[in-house]
Amino acid sequence: MKKTLYFIPLIAAIFILSSLSCKSTPPEPSPMLQPESVPEPMIEPDLAPEPAPVLRSEPEQTQATGLNQADLDTAITEAEKARQRANDFDGPSYFPSDWEAAEEQFTLAGQLPKNSDDDMRKVIDTYNASANSYDSIFNLTIPLYAQAREDEIIILRESLIDQGIKEYFPEYLAPADNAALLALEQFEAQDYYASRDSADGALQMFNILTITYDTLLMKSEIDEKDFKLYDMNNYELAGEAIAEAINAYDSEDYSNALIKAEEANALYSKVLTAGWIGYSEIRSMQAESERQAALDTRADIGAREYFEIADSSHTIARELLEEQRYEDASKIFHYAEAMYVIASMASLERKRTAARAIKEANQRIQASDTTALEAEVIIEGGP
Repeated sequence: MKKTLYFIPLIAAIFILSSLSCKSTPPEPSPMLQPESVPEPMIEPDLAPEPAPVLRSEPEQTQATGLNQADLDTAITEAEKARQRANDFDGPSYFPSDWEAAEEQFTLAGQLPKNSDDDMRKVIDTYNASANSYDSIFNLTIPLYAQAREDEIIILRESLIDQGIKEYFPEYLAPADNAALLALEQFEAQDYYASRDSADGALQMFNILTITYDTLLMKSEIDEKDFKLYDMNNYELAGEAIAEAINAYDSEDYSNALIKAEEANALYSKVLTAGWIGYSEIRSMQAESERQAALDTRADIGAREYFEIADSSHTIARELLEEQRYEDASKIFHYAEAMYVIASMASLERKRTAARAIKEANQRIQASDTTALEAEVIIEGGP
């Protein structure tokens, strides 16, 4: 016990000397000492170290000393990057339950207390766990996302080929094919964002080609039926728009090409609709005219089976016309018109057949009468 008491003054003296020896670079205060027991050093502002953590008597109110804000910021940044990456490739759509669980982790991390080393470590670990969850979703999503884009591109491309674009406009298909191949190469190189952008570009190009080609087919139908006469103004505007769309595509201005292609498609659609409206009215009048002609020939009696088919079709066509389904109405009116003609012809033919039969019957009757008269003369002993 005495030896211990002897060392106490010596230890105190060493401590006092060491605290006064180098004022420009003081050590960190020992956590075992109360703050007021350490004199405040004189330090140049530009050389000041990080402020020492404030120690409080209550343990639950102490702040972390081993982990700093930079560690936390790094964890948050990595979690946010992982979250954004998974979201950019439709992770929430492909794996909604996994995404919800990762979101709960991410939200929880932001709500946890940060008062001690243990608190800070738990917050950082929770952010890291959420980042791992987002990365897991991303890794599962990537092949599904890529496959979906590929399927969309293939569907559009095959549809275009089936409609004959490769035969008539092969030069427009090549740039879109090249963009799709580039997306595949970038995906295999794990350059996923670049691959996504290339795939989106290819998909946009195939969309432009699909709309443009559909528009050209619509124009061909309008020209074939001479429907431009029903809306010449929109027909001319559509021609200008489709020309601008093709020029923009050739210039790789795909955004403008898409706008102009859609504009041309909408204008030609108006012309086509106007054409079908006018054409359906004509077909309606024609069908009504043939119906009256069939009635005049008594086809409703003489060729009832044909007349009933024509009449039923005529009724359907009128209903379609009321529903503004002009193209369908036009086609059914045309069919009804043809059936009325057939009914009339059948009725007339049956009348002629009946007339011939009557005539032949009368001839037979006359011949029979003559034969009977001759036989009567012979029987009676005539000459």
